[in-house]
Amino acid sequence: MAQPAYYGMVSSGSVGPDTALVQTWLNGLPKTKWPCIQDLRVDGHFGSDTERAVKYFQIGVGLTADGKVGQRTWDALYEAYAAQHGEGEIYPGCIIKRGASGATVRSIQQKLNRLGMGLAADGHFGSSTETAVKEFQRSRGLTADGKVGKATWEALAAL
Repeated sequence: MAQPAYYGMVSSGSVGPDTALVQTWLNGLPKTKWPCIQDLRVDGHFGSDTERAVKYFQIGVGLTADGKVGQRTWDALYEAYAAQHGEGEIYPGCIIKRGASGATVRSIQQKLNRLGMGLAADGHFGSSTETAVKEFQRSRGLTADGKVGKATWEALAAL
C-alpha cells in the first residue's frame, strides 16, 4: 500500500480518519528528533494539542508553522513517519464509517474497486461505500457491519 494521496486541508476542527492518521503519524515520530511533540490521543478530532504538534513538526522541517496540514505538510509528515516505520498505508486508529470523508476513505474505495465494486472514488463514505464494505466483509468472513475497523482494514490491505 502506498502513501494515501492528499485529499484536503486537515486543520483545527477537522474530524475523521484523516485527522486520526495525522495523529498516528505524529505519534510515530522519533522523540529523540522531535522532543517537543507530545503523544496525542488518536481520536480523529483535530484540537489544540494536534495543532501544537503540527506546528512543532512544521518548524522542524522548515515549513510555515500554521498548524494546518496542507499538501506540503501531509507529504513531509508521511515521509518523516515512513523513514521511521517503513512506507505504506497504515490503519488510522479509528473506525471508518458512513459520513467519513478524506484520503483514507478514497483509498478504501479504490481498493474495493479493484474487486469490481464500481464505486465513485470520491472520498465520501456514503451508502454505496457502506454496501460495498458489507459485501467485502461477507466475502472475507468478517462481521458485515459496513464499518472499516482494523480487521477490515487489514483484509483490504492484503488486496
